[in-house]
Formats: sequence, structure tokens, C-alpha cells
Amino acid sequence: MKLLSIGLNGTTGEIREKLECDCKTLTQEGFRVVIEELDRGGYKFLGLNISDGELSFRNYERIKNVLRSSVSQILANWIINTEENKLINKIVTSNYCYFNQDERAIVESNAVRALRSSPDARYDLIMARILDYLDNHHELVLDGFLNFRLKDYRLQLAEVIDKVVDDFMMDLEYKEFIRVLRYFVDVQEPRVEEAHVVISGAGVFKIYDSHRKIIKNQHLDNAVLQSCNVSDDKGLNFEDLLISALITIAPHNIMVHSTNRTRDEEALETIRSVFDGRVVLCDGCEMCITDFAGNSNHTEL
Repeated sequence: MKLLSIGLNGTTGEIREKLECDCKTLTQEGFRVVIEELDRGGYKFLGLNISDGELSFRNYERIKNVLRSSVSQILANWIINTEENKLINKIVTSNYCYFNQDERAIVESNAVRALRSSPDARYDLIMARILDYLDNHHELVLDGFLNFRLKDYRLQLAEVIDKVVDDFMMDLEYKEFIRVLRYFVDVQEPRVEEAHVVISGAGVFKIYDSHRKIIKNQHLDNAVLQSCNVSDDKGLNFEDLLISALITIAPHNIMVHSTNRTRDEEALETIRSVFDGRVVLCDGCEMCITDFAGNSNHTEL
């Protein structure tokens, strides 16, 4: 007696092994489930049949439900672990054809990483769709099911990929921004040999020379003033002002003192990126702990 049939495009070995394992419980109860494989219409079909004796309606429904649950779990796992990467590739290739091959590979890798953190919701969605489908159908062709019955699942993948692409584009823009700033740093003649940057609060920094005196000159004042004047229009923030000030004085060496590295992590990373090879992060001194100068000469947003 035929119960269920699954149509697959490609190898059936792994899915068949899992089905045979799940069918052992029914075999122990006296019902021998036979899995038959045949080729039809370019697909390989796995047919699940009961071979021995007649079944009462009650037993038929119970066995069908057991197999329905087993097939749903196996196929949901298969889609998440095997088919999902193929779907991601198709979406990226179709929606972001203007990326080169390396960029598409990065987007796909980042999307897989993002999706890996929350597979349960997608698994539950796929499971529910398969169970609902097998409640009214005896045959399921996986390709057709993915294309026509899991549109909401594929929409979820597309939304995650869109977010990954947004982050990827922001990262490219940031790298270009850093590249341009590095160019300015490379062509700028250093105005001071050494500068100590003290970040003492959110939006607060001071720049000292090697003698621990506030660096205050016309070039620096003009740069900071200009940045402050356009901050509302250009979206400049504390980090922008600090980088602008450092590029203006173009120190040969920079020692950065931070009272809170967690708070200042983004600013510290940008300084290191722009002034590559010139930056040393202080391991801890009085400048890292207190406002040792004890005055109000600082830049604050």
C-alpha cells in the first residue's frame, strides 16, 4: 500500500538513509515499510509503502502521520543544510548581478553567517509548510515545493541578503573613506613630531605635544571650527572632528590615551586605520586615568 512519495533532483542516498532509520520503529511494531526508488520526469522518487498485510483505516492513518512527521523533519533539515546555500546563490546572482564574482562570494558568505545564528525560526516555518502540504497530498517534489510553496521562506532569505548587502556597501564606503584619508596623511608634511591624544569622555578629546602641553595653533583651531560649523549639514561627529584635527597637525607619531577603551573602540580603530604604523595605544598612565591638565581646553560636542 502506497503512503508517501518524495521527488528529488539528484542523489537520494542521505535522505533515504534517514528515512530507513526512522522507519525502524514501525518495523518493530510489525509494519514493514519498503522504500522504493524510481526515475520519472527527470526526478528520482522515493516511495514509502507498507508491504505486508492489510491495514485497518486506524493503523493506516497512524502510520501515515508517523511518516508524514518523519519526512517533514528530514526535508526541513535538508532544505536548511543543503538547499539554502543554493537559494542564497540564486538570489545574489539574480538581484546583485552588478557585483563581481569576488563581491558576490563575500555577500553569500556573510549571508550564510548571518542566517546561521537563527535557523530555528526558518526550520519551524518549513516544517509547518511541509506538514500542511502532506496533509492533503501523497507526493511532494522538492524543487516545485521550494519554488511555489515556500515563497515566504525565500522572502526571508532575500531580506537577510538585502541587509547583508547594505552592511557590505557601508564597509566598502568606509574602506574608501579610509583610503582617501590615508592619502591626505601620506602627502601631508608632519607639523609635530609626536602627539598625545587623550579621549576622556564621550565626545571629549584633547591633543598634547611631547611635553604634555595642549597643541593649540591657528591651523588646528581653524580645522576644528570649520568642522563644527558644517557638522549639522555633513553629519560630522566626535570621531570626524578628532580625525580632522589629527590630519591637520599630521603628527609623525601618535600616542592614544583612552579612559574607556570599550566606549572609544570605534574611534581607536579609525585612528589606527588612517594613521597606519604611526599609532601606539597607551597601556595605562596618568593621562589615561585622569584629566591631568586640569583645564577646560578641549574639544567637545
